[in-house]
Amino acid sequence: MTLIKKGAKGLKIVDIQSRLRLLGFDLGKTEIDGIFGEETENAIKEFQKKRCISVTGVIDDECWQELVDAGYKIGDRLLYLKEPPFRGDDVKTLQFWLKSLGFFKHNEHGIFDKNTSKALIEFQKNMKLRMDGIFGGETLEHLIGLKRIINEKQSSNYPVFKKRKTEKENPARIIIDFGEFPSDMKDEMRKMLRQKIEICFNIVNYCVESLKNANISVILTSDRPGSVLTKLFSRIKKANKSNGDMLVSINIGYDENEAENIFKCYYFQGMKSFSRGGKKLADFLCKEFETVFPNIVTKSSGASYAVLKDTNMTSVYLEVGNINNPGQALLFEEKEYQKKIGDCIVNAVLKYIKEIL
Repeated sequence: MTLIKKGAKGLKIVDIQSRLRLLGFDLGKTEIDGIFGEETENAIKEFQKKRCISVTGVIDDECWQELVDAGYKIGDRLLYLKEPPFRGDDVKTLQFWLKSLGFFKHNEHGIFDKNTSKALIEFQKNMKLRMDGIFGGETLEHLIGLKRIINEKQSSNYPVFKKRKTEKENPARIIIDFGEFPSDMKDEMRKMLRQKIEICFNIVNYCVESLKNANISVILTSDRPGSVLTKLFSRIKKANKSNGDMLVSINIGYDENEAENIFKCYYFQGMKSFSRGGKKLADFLCKEFETVFPNIVTKSSGASYAVLKDTNMTSVYLEVGNINNPGQALLFEEKEYQKKIGDCIVNAVLKYIKEIL
């Protein structure tokens, strides 16, 4: 979709404002007027913050999908397996309920897929209900009746990494992702987007070479950067089709504080659960960067970015520094510095594989 930001006008803005208003966000004195002004931008930022996605104040594909998803509440409609699949917060809530009860062992990504249908039928079988894979009626009543048990669960965390029989016959498959991200929608970041992607591409190449030398199979979601960049959801789709064991998504951050010198690593965080494998890998990555770059602050935290939520394997999203920091921006241009970043990523991945197998 075309980026929608401050200054835009029309029926699309009315739709966006109406969705924000129904979700309880304050649009100020202007209310729903079809003009993307400061109040609407602030409401968008608050929405993005609440949904744990990039806070840009700009409507891109990811933000629009989150707005649509947020409009569906549990019980609003019947849910079942179909094509294209149902998606929304009602699906996410169903997945969380089934996950808390031990039937669903994946990220609650809000897409009613085959795994969700299978888990729902298993629940229906366990409750001696009609096993039709349809969420509604009796099935909804039974799950609501179990809410006390569900709410008592502090977390329900499942590793996604698949066990391998032998390393030689079935090497680990690592997906490496890079490209354009929602955080790049900020005007300041778009000015240096091509430069950032070229640097990421170099880092990725160092990772690919080292991983292949370690008998690791590598899949890339993007080719060498050209005039047209592969969009985020196309990359996610490719990752999900690749049958990979884990995904490492590499980006460079843009922090408004020029003095900030920080490495950020994110793993999937759901309603009351998180990716155990993702957190472990994120911790390994932070430790590697702390050792090699003692002047960099490291941060590991949960988030609900599409690249973490919509992928079906253990995934982490990295921002390997702050390109708005003048000193770090100069370092990013150096091949040796890029290689050090690649080495950190590879070492963390190899340690993670060794520990979880």
